[in-house]
Amino acid sequence: MLLYAILLLIVGFIGLFFGAKFVVIGLENIADRLHISHLMVGLTILSIGTSLPEIAVSVMGAFDKILGIDPNIDGIVIGNKVGSFLTQITLIIGILAATQPIFVSKWELRREGPMLFFSVFIFLLFSLDKKITQFEALLMIIIYFIYLSLVIWSERRLQKISLKHNLMEKQRLDTVSFEPIESPHKVTSTSKDIGYLLIGLFILLFAAEITLLSAHDISKEFNIPENVVGILIVGFGTSLPELVADLTAIRRGSYGIAVGDILGSNICDILLATGSGAILISFNVPMIILLFDIPVLFLALTIAFYFLWTEKNLKRWEGILLISFYSVYVILKLSMFQI
Repeated sequence: MLLYAILLLIVGFIGLFFGAKFVVIGLENIADRLHISHLMVGLTILSIGTSLPEIAVSVMGAFDKILGIDPNIDGIVIGNKVGSFLTQITLIIGILAATQPIFVSKWELRREGPMLFFSVFIFLLFSLDKKITQFEALLMIIIYFIYLSLVIWSERRLQKISLKHNLMEKQRLDTVSFEPIESPHKVTSTSKDIGYLLIGLFILLFAAEITLLSAHDISKEFNIPENVVGILIVGFGTSLPELVADLTAIRRGSYGIAVGDILGSNICDILLATGSGAILISFNVPMIILLFDIPVLFLALTIAFYFLWTEKNLKRWEGILLISFYSVYVILKLSMFQI
């Protein structure tokens, strides 16, 4: 049984890899046709697309709870959101920085940085009574789409001033991020591009479900609490699309997509993904997540933001430090904070 669950987990991870690959191909081709900028793709379409596993976990968890299939699914669902955010802001961004220094502009940090902290604060505020209600979930979804609207507005504003070279230098904007994306792939039909996108998203959702089920079986075999499973196993598994998509984007020179996806996906995970499930039925928040995991999340976000803000890039040694932070967190979580 354990071997079967581990094999399914591996299959799920492989599915997440190829699903993310197809999504990137489809999105880059479609963005090329529509003359959409790198940063816009990263902050909107790609960030939501690679967050679909987290959204699926919330929605399926809500149905499981409503139908009584697993009344105690709350720990996995809520843990998945915290775990995915923490994994991306430490392990994922650390791996990206370890492969190549990551550039980020003042504009991105001033716009996305406060929203990252605000989204975690909203999550914490709504969780203080150890429950995220349907009304609070609705507010989270509304807040996310207000943020998305502001992103679109600011992107259009940037496009209007992109010809002002002095301002671009002053803000240290990556001019490539605001240029229309040029897909490296062979020109194909629109229907084929959409097919790539839909197939990729389907594989992502299916693989995320396999990952979720197999991880749950593994937790039973090892008698690991559900919140630990949600944070460390499911959180890691549903973060794989971001890692693969961002590594692929960096390898192709699409740095705007990589940075935008990291920032936008975290905001999407904590607000839209949580709200999409909790709007169907309220989720209970385990006390250990409030006392340990969310404070660690704030600390990790502060460290990552400080590294990015100091010189507007993330060096290799800083990436390695973020990976080490995640490793220490995992050890502490497994050894001391499993309740």
